[in-house]
Amino acid sequence: MLNHCSSTLFQRKLVILISKNEGKLFEDDFKKSIPDYCWFKRLNDNAASFSGGTNTRFASDNECDFLLFDTARQKLLPIELKSTQSSFSFWREDFENNSKKHTFQIKKNQIVGLQKWSKYSNVICGFILNFRNKNNATYFVNIKDFLQYTSTLLKKSINYNDVLQMNPVNIENDKKRTRYRYNIDNFLLEVCCVF
Repeated sequence: MLNHCSSTLFQRKLVILISKNEGKLFEDDFKKSIPDYCWFKRLNDNAASFSGGTNTRFASDNECDFLLFDTARQKLLPIELKSTQSSFSFWREDFENNSKKHTFQIKKNQIVGLQKWSKYSNVICGFILNFRNKNNATYFVNIKDFLQYTSTLLKKSINYNDVLQMNPVNIENDKKRTRYRYNIDNFLLEVCCVF
């Protein structure tokens, strides 16, 4: 029989595992929704991915999760996928405190990397943000709109209402039994026309 402390610790670990699995499930669902006319590459995680991402000595320095190439419109989309129940914390230079360990969900290397890549022709960079608590609402936010909106924000995280202020592109989705399928065709058509 577990004592109270062991039971509480077990419950915390279970919550952490479930929340991490939800992000991976979102990523898998998104990947399965990509049409055949697109080439995509999931960038490999480095040592941070071992031990389920709980290894605190290593941090992933990938600039994004996926490279998605729309062959129909000749556009490259470096994208970072994020999923949450409520909000995303984000890095900004003035938020850094060198005496503390930072755990931003939207990391410096992702923001800086996507900003760097966005300077090239036919490249559309941004975040795909999924809000599980809002009927799986999913949006693409261009890195330029993200930076413009967050540059003067007084708080260190963005929520659903903030994302709606960033000129987002809605990514329609349907639940198929237990998992979601995303309408990537419509998303690409819209995002390639807007940006």
